[in-house]
Amino acid sequence: MSVLTFNGHVHTENEVGIKIEHRVIEDKFRKPLILFSRWTIAGAITSDGSSAALQTKINALDAAYRDGGSNYGDASFVANGHTHTLSDSTSFSGVRVHAFGYSAGAPWKMHTELSNRRAFYAILHAEYRFSTEIIAYREELIQTGTGGPLWRFMPSLIGQPQYQVLQLNTTSKYVQRGLLVMRTELPIANAPLFPDDNIHHDKTEFTRMAPGSITKNGSSQVEEEYGVAWVYHAESYPELTFGNFNTPTI
Repeated sequence: MSVLTFNGHVHTENEVGIKIEHRVIEDKFRKPLILFSRWTIAGAITSDGSSAALQTKINALDAAYRDGGSNYGDASFVANGHTHTLSDSTSFSGVRVHAFGYSAGAPWKMHTELSNRRAFYAILHAEYRFSTEIIAYREELIQTGTGGPLWRFMPSLIGQPQYQVLQLNTTSKYVQRGLLVMRTELPIANAPLFPDDNIHHDKTEFTRMAPGSITKNGSSQVEEEYGVAWVYHAESYPELTFGNFNTPTI
């Protein structure tokens, strides 16, 4: 015995067959980030033989599944005493109907269509986010110049331009840039690697990013993936000694 309940609609016993799939998406750190749950449903409704009675059941089915992709609430499937639930409240996306329709013939034949019988199918989908906070991180340091001499070919009145050292020692210039994206927390930019006196503070840049993932779940709007990017410019001679980046714990 199996019974499917969805969006207030209770299917009769053994009215549907169902395939339940779960697929995990990992983030770049090989940690679980998203779980996609997908229910593929195929079934058939029957009536007492009258066209009107069958149409009443079709109307009830339409009311349960045809709603433009809105949130539908929990789905529950009981098979041989075991209950499977597609939860709406704990999901990021809400439970949604990705496909719904009626069928006749291959590949959804479901036996012969009769006057008291109508085959149908539906695909339910929900997305769940795991607790991982750090979604993306990268940082780099670019160094320009080694502190060596500054030279130039100077024009000559006669013959080829002449090599000339203009400055025996020069500074090294540095650009430190990074990006941090977190799931629900507002991230904070990493501190510069340089001593404060070596930073060109007038060139420092911060970019704060609005949520990159927004969905409507029931009556509320859920926002995730907040980001911050930073750029520091520094200059020094002799060459600075740097420690490691302040890599976040994943």
